[in-house]
Amino acid sequence: MAAAASVAAGSANAGPLPSGQKTVPAPAGWSVVLKSTGNSFAIQGSLATPQSRSAWVSSNGSVTVKAPADAKDIQGKLGVGVIKGCQFPGQIGGGISVTGPSAGLGSSLTADLGGVGADVSVPLTPGATDSVTGYSRGDQPGSIDSIKFTKAGTYNVAIKDQNVDIKFCSGYAQARVVTWVEIKGSNRIQGFLYGAPFSLG
Repeated sequence: MAAAASVAAGSANAGPLPSGQKTVPAPAGWSVVLKSTGNSFAIQGSLATPQSRSAWVSSNGSVTVKAPADAKDIQGKLGVGVIKGCQFPGQIGGGISVTGPSAGLGSSLTADLGGVGADVSVPLTPGATDSVTGYSRGDQPGSIDSIKFTKAGTYNVAIKDQNVDIKFCSGYAQARVVTWVEIKGSNRIQGFLYGAPFSLG
């Protein structure tokens, strides 16, 4: 997330975000296309403090998979998640959590953002942002919600008004939606579609 792409604090507190599409590199005979639509965010000012941010995020991620007729043992997974960054992490021992319809209340992002727990902070230099993402339990990319599939077709994952919090953060913070697909089996295919960054304030 480049700092130049951030939206200055004090700008609009809600709005739509661009849709996106990406063709994932795949072996001959395969076609894997990721799409992200219906993206929007709304900052929850009443829940924010000088060192915390809170927003609702909505997104619809989809993948269309075409496979050769002789393709066997397709083990696919589609997920939608959010990655976030903070300019100046504040209090030591702070952390990040996600709650909402598709995540347990009070659950940390340990399973959703690459095993980074609620007591880990990522220091950043002034004017820069960073994000935390990667793999979680079971060697799977992180997500807020995900589905599995075992054959070619079109699949969707939607998150609606997902509450996304970042705590103990000074300076500005920003986030972006990520839609990903992973296919295992006789072929291994993986792709990520990153949405436009938006300011958390």
